[in-house]
Order: sequence, then structure tokens, then C-alpha cells
Amino acid sequence: MTDLFVFKVRMNIADLFHRSHHQEVFTAALQKAETLEHFVLKLIGFCGLSYLDSVHWLGVREKHQPDVWLENAQGQVDVAIYAGEHSLSELQKYRKQANKVVFLVSDADAWYAELAPHLIALQGISIFSLSADFVSQLASVLSRSLHWDVIIDNGVISVSDKVDYYQSEIIKLH
Repeated sequence: MTDLFVFKVRMNIADLFHRSHHQEVFTAALQKAETLEHFVLKLIGFCGLSYLDSVHWLGVREKHQPDVWLENAQGQVDVAIYAGEHSLSELQKYRKQANKVVFLVSDADAWYAELAPHLIALQGISIFSLSADFVSQLASVLSRSLHWDVIIDNGVISVSDKVDYYQSEIIKLH
């Protein structure tokens, strides 16, 4: 992406796993160096934690800052979500900065297969995978609207943008 896109985000989120139904409204910008797919993964990560009041969204890219995170009462990062594939050294570095680190990826089987043997020694890391088709479909309709109805339930996420309906299984890799 070469231009900065600003979105008015309005999401109705039904997180059946956490027994939460709420609406999130905020302004979000797609950064110059950010792909649409990364932005979509970041939005989905936000949906996954938005049932809690202390969730934060990364507005301006800072090196080694999580995309979405939860802070504890002392202002320290408790849970950090990073969208996309990262190197082993980055995983290790991020793990030192938060109590729990979650990576949200799309169809990253080859990436995960390469990292899996090294993850045994790293505690507090979770990796979740979504369908690449699901992520790319959502990325392709971002210019139409960012008013989503999101349902999270039993390892599946569904998104409706009032025109179309998209669904993906959420697969826990680690």
C-alpha cells in the first residue's frame, strides 16, 4: 500500500465463547507499509480481545510494538497479539515483553512447520491460523465498508458486512 487509508470502524461483536455482545466504534488507519491482509488480521485480533475493557489498538507502527494488546493495572502488556508471520528471534523477543503472546496468521503451515521444533522451549506463546481466502476476501471488500457484524463461536469466526458473509475456522497451531 502506498497511501494512508482511514476507516471509521463499526463492529458488532458477538463473542459467544466469552459470553459477550458489544459494539466497537473507532477510527483506524492502514499504514503506508501495512498490507490489507495484515490490517484484517489486526482487526480480527482486536475482535478476539474486545470483550475486555483494557484492549488497545496500535495506531502508529512502532518497532516491536504489538498490533493489539491488553494492559494490566500496572500498565504492563499482559497479552500481546501480533498479526502475520514472524521470525523465531522476533517470537523470542516478543515473549520477553508480555506475559502471553498470540500470533494470528493465515494459512501459515510451512512457517509453522519450520518453527514448531523451537517452540517447545517457549512458554506463553499461542498461534492461531485463519483461512487465507477468508482474510483476502475481507481485505478485498474493505473499501466498501468497515461496518462488520462479527460472531466468534466454537473455533469459528464469521463476518458479515451487510452485503456478503465470510467464515473461517480458527485453528490453534500452538
